[in-house]
Amino acid sequence: MNITKLKIRGKVKRLFDSYPRELLDRWGDIIQDEVLKIVEPYNVIMSYVSLPREVATFKILRKVLEDNKILLVPKVSGEDIISVRIKSLDELSPGTFNVLEPASNIPYDTSKIEVIIVPGIAFNTKLYRIGHGKGHFDRFLKSLPDNVLKIGLAYEFQIIEEEFTDEWDEKMDIIVTEKRRLEE
Repeated sequence: MNITKLKIRGKVKRLFDSYPRELLDRWGDIIQDEVLKIVEPYNVIMSYVSLPREVATFKILRKVLEDNKILLVPKVSGEDIISVRIKSLDELSPGTFNVLEPASNIPYDTSKIEVIIVPGIAFNTKLYRIGHGKGHFDRFLKSLPDNVLKIGLAYEFQIIEEEFTDEWDEKMDIIVTEKRRLEE
């Protein structure tokens, strides 16, 4: 167990609770607008469905569907994540960890994914993320082809300088906050 990651998770969760929801929503809109510009040329997009302590994704999800692109969302299946295509947000209902998931268990071919939008509790300036600690997303990201664009969404207060990387952690290509875009 990585003690540094545990401390960072606790610190960031406390920070979330210190900001008014209206401010987080405003910042979330800025982040989602930037992400929509980045993903505009792509047709097969996978995105997490946001929880209250994550950057919102519903504006992105709606726009991808509106543009008749292929939208995939994660579904927890045992210890793993599968990508499932949805054609409407109405297909989502509370699932594992109370995250909105599709009812379908039919996995979409991961070799066709062009972009994946990834949640995180924190990210460092070297583009690595800390998730909730179960490893679902890291295992899934490892299974994707190298050419998939990995985009992490974070509020600026979730960006940290600290080193915390474990050998299984996957690096993002881009991290978008309300103030900047981090990339190599």
